[in-house]
Order: sequence, then C-alpha cells, then structure tokens
Amino acid sequence: MKLEKAFVISDIHGEISKFNKLLQFWNFEDEALIILGDLIDRGENSLKVVEKVMELKKQYNDQLIIIKGNHEDMLLKFLENPEINNNGLRYFNNGGGTTASEFTQDVNILDRGNAEIAEKMKEKSEVIQFLSNLCLYYEFGDVLFIHAGIDHDISDWRQTEPYQMVWVRNMWEQKNQTGKIIVFGHTPTQYIHEDKGCDIWISPCTSYINIDGGAVYGGQLNAIVINKTGDILKTFHVK
Repeated sequence: MKLEKAFVISDIHGEISKFNKLLQFWNFEDEALIILGDLIDRGENSLKVVEKVMELKKQYNDQLIIIKGNHEDMLLKFLENPEINNNGLRYFNNGGGTTASEFTQDVNILDRGNAEIAEKMKEKSEVIQFLSNLCLYYEFGDVLFIHAGIDHDISDWRQTEPYQMVWVRNMWEQKNQTGKIIVFGHTPTQYIHEDKGCDIWISPCTSYINIDGGAVYGGQLNAIVINKTGDILKTFHVK
C-alpha cells in the first residue's frame, strides 16, 4: 500500500450511528481505512454496518482493509455447521441473535431450529461472501493490525492459529518480539485502564495499542491515525 497513514477503527458491533460519525474524521485522500474486526453482533444495526463497509470497499477498493474478528468467525462457523450445537449456542450467547434477526428480518428467528436459522441467514449471500473473505491480519510497515493477537510461544508469529488471532486475550502481558507495533481490539480498554476509561490504551513498552473503546457496552468508538513507523498522529472518539 502506497499510503503512509491509516485511519483505524475496531469493534463497531452494529453501532452504525457512531460509525458514521467517526467516518467523518477519515481523510480518505491521504489515509487508508483499516477496521480490526467485529463489525457485527450485540448492537442493533450489524447488517447496516456491514453494508456500509461493503459500499466503502467498492468505492475505495485496496484503500480499505477489513480484518476478521471473533464475531465474524463465530457467524461463519455457525453457517457452515449449524447442526453442531456448540456453534449455535456459542454464537447466540455472544450477541448473534440481533444479527440473525436483522439478516432474516424476523424478530422471532431464534425460536426456530439452527439449520433453519442458518438457511434464512444465508439468503444474504453477498454479505456472507464478503465476510468470508476477510483477512486475519495486515502488516503496514512497522505496524501489525490484528483483531485479538498472536501466539508469542512460536518462532514465527505469522503461523499463529487463526482461532488465536481472533480470540486470544492478554497478549500484552508477554514481551512483544515481533519487531512490530501491534494494534488490536477485542478486549475493551475499560478492562485494562485502571480508571476503567474507554480511551485507547498504549502499553508501557509502547509496542501494544488497544483501540477497542467498548462502544456497544456504553463506551465509545475510538479511532487512531497511525503512520507506517507506528507513530500515533491523531485520536478520535464518538460516544
């Protein structure tokens, strides 16, 4: 990517109003747009968020990088094998019900069997295909963008299991030996900040940056502008 700066958002979770407001700060002439996963679930407008991102992707193409989060992963696993009970149970226990209702336009969809729910949701084939093609991470110069994290116990972090890339917690408690500044979401910063604040969190070693402001939990949707050497140039948030 030729652009030297990126506007980065994570964990939108269906908060379309906050997302649209935050996009007003994106300088599309000068910055890539990178979203670190979890477009969907918990919030009331997951489908609108995905459709907005798809629209932006068509307009700006390679200038947009969308990374898969654990919620996209749960949805896709459910749709692939709905009869495996744990897939449905896990997805719907983690906020997938709002997305299922939106996709099917049926507020009572969860009263049906998993196979029927999946078939109805698959009617949004273009959306499902888009989510299926999301990448697990993106390298931007000295910066690594990822939803949750990596496995520090292997010599090549790129060989981290996909499951860990979208689900791992507390990665920042281990020394970062990647040579990259890792920008991630997944864990709301309220759980890391001592004051329970929602602003971005930067580790003492400055090589980890968490931008998940817990927007869907009453927090805020954060964004940073960062360059390829890992310098944060600007921060924004919408409550």
